[in-house]
Amino acid sequence: MRSSYRPCGDIIAISFVSVLLASGQEPSPELPDPWSLSLRVGGEYSDNRDGTSTNKQSSFDVIVEPQAVLRYQDADRTTAQLMLTPMIKWRSNPRTEAEGGAQKDTELFGAVEAVGMHRLTPTVTLTAGDRLTYNDDPNTIQNAATARRSESYVLNAAHAGVAKEFSAEAGFGLTGVGETTRYQDSKAAKELDSDLFAGELNTHYIVGSNWTLLGLISASEYQAEKTVRMRGSAVETYNAGFEKKITQDLVGKIMGGLQVMQYDNPELDPARGMNGNAEMTFQAAAPTRFRLAVKYGYTPPSDSAYSAQQATTFTGEIDHDVMSDRLTLRLLGEYMDSQYVSEGPDTPGGAETQVRLSAHGTCFLTQKWSLTGGYAYEKWDSAFREAFTRNMVDLSVRAEW
Repeated sequence: MRSSYRPCGDIIAISFVSVLLASGQEPSPELPDPWSLSLRVGGEYSDNRDGTSTNKQSSFDVIVEPQAVLRYQDADRTTAQLMLTPMIKWRSNPRTEAEGGAQKDTELFGAVEAVGMHRLTPTVTLTAGDRLTYNDDPNTIQNAATARRSESYVLNAAHAGVAKEFSAEAGFGLTGVGETTRYQDSKAAKELDSDLFAGELNTHYIVGSNWTLLGLISASEYQAEKTVRMRGSAVETYNAGFEKKITQDLVGKIMGGLQVMQYDNPELDPARGMNGNAEMTFQAAAPTRFRLAVKYGYTPPSDSAYSAQQATTFTGEIDHDVMSDRLTLRLLGEYMDSQYVSEGPDTPGGAETQVRLSAHGTCFLTQKWSLTGGYAYEKWDSAFREAFTRNMVDLSVRAEW
């Protein structure tokens, strides 16, 4: 097993030091209880365990996941939360050594997370947090190269920030983020281990009762551990835009600008291009809420052989209360069209698309007991690697104390 504790510790230290330099999440709402306990028990089925187009293997996993949450709040100045989530997973069809990356039929996973907020003055807010996860679910990885199949890894994600309000109309936020991903299998580690560091300065200025001007400058560095060749990239982003409050509950946002991307491999030329995002959000007490978003620009790769991708992503989310305070249905959809440039004879580049669709429902049987279940569909098409589709079904029950 490769050691991941030093990188994780470094990121935690960096985050808490950079809290004096970094931004801005809104203060947490008032916390109802100093502690809570819960237990989730459920099953997950996949018809394509390893994300392949041939020799598909189905798998059924049983999950037992208790959770303990400790909270602290000092009026509206300081809040802190510690969350412990161990998980036991049993697999009906663990992968064998001959299939590559042998799995145990029963394994212990889990996560620990600490977050905090302190209002230094009425206009200055500090935030910091860290989450350490040991899991084998590829969907947990959001900002780095992902494995198509379940593969055990340690993910540490830390953040810190500071937000400053100059007046009722103007303010800024500065945030720092660090993520390390370390896979436990030696072959997977060689291809997928990565680090991601990012910093962001954002500003806002309210020019009218329903209009806000926005600005953003950010820099990120993606570092890969692959030993065959240099694989990594650094991206600078310069954006401006606005946010419009269309109604009391409907908000639209548009931002765009320039990105500059530098490869770690000196044989690859730097690249630059336009980027942007648009978002429409409806959040209210109404039975139906939604969020629609589109984003375009350079991001860390979804393919472990490459340094970066230029991607266009469309996202849609709908929450609908079938029965108020009793049954909620959530629909999610995402389409990503990625373009990869050639990085050598073995990495010719090309196009790749990903489609993810899901429908989940949560039914509150009582105030403390809930039942969640749903279906998810995943489809990958690629010009340079194996395409696949996957269907997943899950059902779980959760109790709180």
